[in-house]
Amino acid sequence: MDRMPANGNDGKLDALFAQYRAVFPDPEASANFMPGLWQRIETRRSANVNVFRRLAQVCVGATVALTILMGMVLIPRFEKMPVYSASYVDVLENDHPNTYVDIFKGDIK
Repeated sequence: MDRMPANGNDGKLDALFAQYRAVFPDPEASANFMPGLWQRIETRRSANVNVFRRLAQVCVGATVALTILMGMVLIPRFEKMPVYSASYVDVLENDHPNTYVDIFKGDIK
């Protein structure tokens, strides 16, 4: 494919690419190229996995600490709350006494 010169800057661009190739030559492909590449990928991947593993360990530790705190502080407080022994009928009976019984007892005057 033919290149179209762009305002005379084509020579400058070719010179820039030539300098780049001189500074960063193409790596030679050897028998260890792909295994070495995969080894570098695996080391980076394992570093990321270690970060997530550490984060999971911290979250599990915080959950255990929170559970122990709840067991030691909140549950005993709930157990000390008064337990009502009266039924619904007993409460209604106390609020609305039977007038005949109260008349005989002398409570209603």
